Amino acid sequence: MRLCPLLVFLSPAFIILGPGLATGQINGPGSPSLSLGNPGFAAPGANAPGRPSSAQRNQADLVFLMQAALGGHAEIQLAQLADQKSRDDAVRDFARRMIQDHSQANNALRSLIHSDNTTGEPQPDAESQQVYSGLNALTGPEFNIEYLRVQVQDHQRMALLAEYEIGSGADSEVQHFAADMLPKIFSHLSSARDLLQRVSAQNPKIAAVPPRTVTGMPAPQTPRSVSN
Repeated sequence: MRLCPLLVFLSPAFIILGPGLATGQINGPGSPSLSLGNPGFAAPGANAPGRPSSAQRNQADLVFLMQAALGGHAEIQLAQLADQKSRDDAVRDFARRMIQDHSQANNALRSLIHSDNTTGEPQPDAESQQVYSGLNALTGPEFNIEYLRVQVQDHQRMALLAEYEIGSGADSEVQHFAADMLPKIFSHLSSARDLLQRVSAQNPKIAAVPPRTVTGMPAPQTPRSVSN
């Protein structure tokens, strides 16, 4: 199984955590300590009957579960920030949809993540914290554009990860969860792209500036103003 190219695309910070995936234990700076054994965030010994053990999950399953847990928590934090900072009603509506949808997904994810020693929500990794801090320093249309650029990038990553899990995972429950998530991921991606296009068109000078390094957003994926 060749997983490294996928990890490179998903997150530079995630590569640091990669070796721990082989054992089902991930301990890294700014990340939770997760192992796969009991139902997520439940007391030890609370395994559900018939639940697959960690040995039945391959690396694709472990990568998907960890990235989905970290990503879902980070998405809610960014959406809460957008709801507070943005003055664009459409952007705020999108952010509130992210809070609702990702909260529901996180609740479902807890039943799939098994942990012996995790007692709280996963905390964002260093890269997510950097993005949050960078966005928090922005205001107005610049914030809206950068937030939406992040949303496009993050949902592209999650779509790729979900598709990889569906095709390469070993745990049927995790695969079904990824398959159920995928249409909503694409819906979020489409909405973020449409909003980014509109906000960029309304603020062509700001949109013409290359993406900030905090987002890591490649320039070709970002709408640019069109000359009249």
